[in-house]
Amino acid sequence: SSDVCSSDLRPMIATAMNAADPVQLFPEMHELESVVWPGLALLVFVATAVVVDLVIVMAARYSLVDLPNRRSAHALPTARGGGVAIVLALIVATIAVALRWPSMAVPIVLGGLVPSLIIAGVGVMDDMQPLNASLRLLIHIAVAAMITWFLGPIRSIAIPGLPVWSLGHLAWPITILWIVGLTNAFNFMDGIDGMAALGAVTVGLSIAVIALAVWVPPSMVLGAFVAAAAGGFLVFNWQPARVFMGDVGSAFLGTFLAAAPLMFPKQLRGVVLVPVVLALWPYIYDPFVSVLRRAWNGFNPLEPHREFLFHRLVRTGMPHATVSLLYGGLSLLGGLLGLLMLIPTASIQARAAAPLAVVVMALALTLGVEARCRRCGLETPRQRGKPA
Repeated sequence: SSDVCSSDLRPMIATAMNAADPVQLFPEMHELESVVWPGLALLVFVATAVVVDLVIVMAARYSLVDLPNRRSAHALPTARGGGVAIVLALIVATIAVALRWPSMAVPIVLGGLVPSLIIAGVGVMDDMQPLNASLRLLIHIAVAAMITWFLGPIRSIAIPGLPVWSLGHLAWPITILWIVGLTNAFNFMDGIDGMAALGAVTVGLSIAVIALAVWVPPSMVLGAFVAAAAGGFLVFNWQPARVFMGDVGSAFLGTFLAAAPLMFPKQLRGVVLVPVVLALWPYIYDPFVSVLRRAWNGFNPLEPHREFLFHRLVRTGMPHATVSLLYGGLSLLGGLLGLLMLIPTASIQARAAAPLAVVVMALALTLGVEARCRRCGLETPRQRGKPA
């Protein structure tokens, strides 16, 4: 409520960490586990890379390749569906986390893994035969409602120095919008070599560090596993990519990452949501701006196109790897700013300014891309008079 000030988040974090029966909810990690979990993350990385390599071999044998078209950012036939390796790795990894923390098994599996698998299944069908956009959206909304049912909605948003914003009756609609929006946004960002995979690495690491800061071991380990699986895929997806993730991987990751803040204790969700959003900001902001741009220029914003900011950078001659690194770096900066919001010893002014710093970065990215496009003579769809 507006009379509760979040200028000091320490009481909220302490309350969550010392909630009733904290040992049962989040047992302290044994010293041996400080070695076991990083080892398992390395195993996830290696296993994902091995499966991706097998996918590439099978794709070549059975002609399961993505052929270049007018909207493609690649020029050669490339293996597709490599995201299935990420899905398989995270199934095993998530079950391991659920077995380690049994009290969190139902939320993690039924609220995170199963809904993400449903979206992955829709992605497989969409990769094979494009689905009707309305049907796909209805499925996404139903899955978002499932996640919200099992994990609970986001009921408040806390930013240091400002009153806690209680969502009240808007909690469910905003949570569903968050999940559906991120699922599609992250899927849209899988448009050039390394973009979505590197994004999952940086965001997964940020979630792990954020969970470490407020000491939520299950979320910390899950974040690390997401980063490891995406990293294993990135080995073969870096420019020049030998395999594409496909909707099966990008939509799965978008859903899983959207559910990640909801897997934190209820008392902490409002605290960690903004830091997680700051880590995700390049992969949310670009699709949002592109949709607005398309609508402003009189085109259907939901049709496939190449007017994302990252597409425009590539069309000016910037290599895929450079653009992906740019977005990954911006994501890491956002994650560090999100972490700053959770550091009790930092000044309240610095913690409150973190979201504003991301706004400045977003403005700088937009202006920088447009300036480069003008220098290179790249026209907008309105100037060309036809969709991109």
